[in-house]
Amino acid sequence: MENNISDKLKDDLLVLNKDIGDKNSKLLNVNQLIRVIKRLESFSGECKECEKYLIELNRHIENFKKRHGQHMKLDFKEHQKKVNEIISHFQKEHKLISDGYYLSIYISIGTSLGLVYGLLFSDNLSLGLSFGLGIGVAIGASLDADAKKKGLMI
Repeated sequence: MENNISDKLKDDLLVLNKDIGDKNSKLLNVNQLIRVIKRLESFSGECKECEKYLIELNRHIENFKKRHGQHMKLDFKEHQKKVNEIISHFQKEHKLISDGYYLSIYISIGTSLGLVYGLLFSDNLSLGLSFGLGIGVAIGASLDADAKKKGLMI
């Protein structure tokens, strides 16, 4: 049954994507939503919460379709809130991460450590900053690539 719901959801999203236009389509973030639906489908057999989210998302998209292009900003905020709630569930319960998760963390860590290094050891802030930023990007990107290879990305 979940498979039928997810296939129907994907089809509805593609139709809705054409109906609402480019600007609203970016607000809906269809590519991310399709990835979320695939993850919900894969976990819905063993996780009751994922099954519930899949059904709620189906109702949510149905309501979106019924409005026939008369969407307000509030609708998109509600939609993003629902998607963020599902992503939060993935992160807490299934230990999944979003794209660029490690990169954002290690850029900030590398930058701060680089600034400290630049101040204390080389008396050159820009050199320390660029050094820390480069190391942070390298570590974050490699950890993100590793998580993607292991299938831990949302």
